[in-house]
Amino acid sequence: MSNVPILGEKPKDQEPMFRLLYCLVCQSLDELPPYDGEPELDHLLAVACENHVFPSGEPHKGKLFVLPLRAWAHQESKREIINQIKGGGSKGLASIDETFYESRSTFMEDAMKCYKQHNKPKDGCSDWHKNDLMLIPKTEKDRIKEGMGKYKDTPGQKTYLCDFCPVAIGVAERKQKLLGMK
Repeated sequence: MSNVPILGEKPKDQEPMFRLLYCLVCQSLDELPPYDGEPELDHLLAVACENHVFPSGEPHKGKLFVLPLRAWAHQESKREIINQIKGGGSKGLASIDETFYESRSTFMEDAMKCYKQHNKPKDGCSDWHKNDLMLIPKTEKDRIKEGMGKYKDTPGQKTYLCDFCPVAIGVAERKQKLLGMK
């Protein structure tokens, strides 16, 4: 058997990855967690894209990149990646535009605001996985047109803002302990 990988196949010991959403209109970079499923079911991407719309309702154009977390962690390689994504020039150098090398992890930032608002709980949170913290794409009209139920009522795993909060680590550890996995 050949050791040549099949095109598109992912190695089993793959290093941690993340996604970077680049809006060509806003020229902003949004960091997103990795996603391996069907693009139509990528609800976090849909929620992130909702911020990138013209007043007319038409969506901005953008690009989505999958990058190794290791490369993004080093400041020099991060700058090089951003230079390559942004084309190395129109907003040019950081000396001209100080925000050129900025990126945002919107879900993480929002979760940290909530975490601070709840006085940085350690063991749990009274708002943990409440319905109003569920990240729901604005697809209700499309779902109705297709005869589908509401997103929040459909079976399957849901993503909450809480999943990006530091409290999520404590909740996961307690769950593992209760299940005898730790």
